[in-house]
Amino acid sequence: MTATRVFAALLLVTIGSSPGAAVAADEALNLVCFGVGEKMTSQSTRELVWDKYDHRYRSRDGITTGMQQMDTAVTIQIFGADGRIRLPKTLIPPISSGGDDQHWWQLHDVEATPDRIAASYKLNGLNHPKVKIDRTTGEISIKGTGQDFHGRCDPVDPGQRRF
Repeated sequence: MTATRVFAALLLVTIGSSPGAAVAADEALNLVCFGVGEKMTSQSTRELVWDKYDHRYRSRDGITTGMQQMDTAVTIQIFGADGRIRLPKTLIPPISSGGDDQHWWQLHDVEATPDRIAASYKLNGLNHPKVKIDRTTGEISIKGTGQDFHGRCDPVDPGQRRF
């Protein structure tokens, strides 16, 4: 055997046994994750306040911010070291970039091991949420600035019926 073939054989063995090779390049992992999402919202308010100097009520405008919870679902597709995530409209902030017209965002730094999957995506210039999935329990966690999601994932085979 030549040195090139020996090196190529060793390279294949090394790549095939690495912990990050839990999802093969030719294998696709499709997940749908149901859970509870939170996003920061703001709302304008108007209230009546007693004016002690004029001895009458006056209206006062303001803005309140808080976290809004909602039941929702995200979809994740992993293809080896690549992947993408589909977010519902309710979790997308008004200023966002990187997503396509069907709300898919490209996953970056995808690490798939037998026990977990970790990745991130660019929601906008300041917000790069982190995705963590426990492959034994199916628990998913997405944490970003002003946005959180916790839920449970189930595998989906797009070519098969559910029942």
